Amino acid sequence: MKNRCLCIDVGGSSIKYALIDNELNLYKKGSVVTPNTNIEDYVNALCSIYEKFRDEVYGIALSVPGIIDSKNGLCITGGSLLFIEKFNIVEVLQDKCGVPISVMNDAKCASLAEAKWGALSDCNDGIVIVLGTGIGGAIIKDKKIHQGKHFGAGEFSFINLNNEFDGDENKWFNANGNLKLISLVSKAKGIDASKLDGYKIFEMAKVGDEIVLKVIDKFTRSIANMILNLQLIYDPDKFAIGGGISSQPLLLEYINKNVDFYNSISNPILPKPDVVACKFYNDSNLIGAYANYLNMHSEN
Repeated sequence: MKNRCLCIDVGGSSIKYALIDNELNLYKKGSVVTPNTNIEDYVNALCSIYEKFRDEVYGIALSVPGIIDSKNGLCITGGSLLFIEKFNIVEVLQDKCGVPISVMNDAKCASLAEAKWGALSDCNDGIVIVLGTGIGGAIIKDKKIHQGKHFGAGEFSFINLNNEFDGDENKWFNANGNLKLISLVSKAKGIDASKLDGYKIFEMAKVGDEIVLKVIDKFTRSIANMILNLQLIYDPDKFAIGGGISSQPLLLEYINKNVDFYNSISNPILPKPDVVACKFYNDSNLIGAYANYLNMHSEN
């Protein structure tokens, strides 16, 4: 009996996959290298994953980068996978695999997982901020992902931090992407950036490295500032912080410390934002892809 959904999360370097049942158990997790060549190689990689499990699954749920029209299965853009632009991935895969397919932007998948079963499941309205190479996320309205007129709502990476619009250096992803944290620690400690990652940085912080703790404090100030701005724009029930480094309790501690500080000096007209960590961490995109599949194909 086919009682599981094949969930696939496409990243810039790897394609992760797992089978998920209706109790959110994940089976047979694995990954393959993401083809960065052309659409034919990309589709073949996805179909090869399906062929491994065709006798066990009733459908395919995709989490992919870029701006996505989930209703029509269209990749308007493909993030770092430039060859996917204006590609109807649902139509092509359904033709090749013969099962129902769903697709959604990866950060929106992570957010949907939190809205349906995770940190925002007790909220009607929320905002998810996913800290990674860029700043992903989504706006949750009435427990649903708000897509926006052009499917770009929640593309927080490209928010300008000042009135200079002639380059990416003033965009939010350059202030709070993972590369910025690594760069700040590298300069402060005199360590080659190639020898650092988020895990190593927080290990240094956990043993009380004062310089690294000061860097994390500085790094989280702009996150706190943006949370307060988004609070005024949308006034959600709650904010959830996701991404790989969100599993570090110290990150949330410093975000809330700075939210508290800025809120205390800003004469706020709204209550202090409620900021929590996401629940699903590295599995969030897969689980959210499954949630989107249920929304798209509930009759099946």
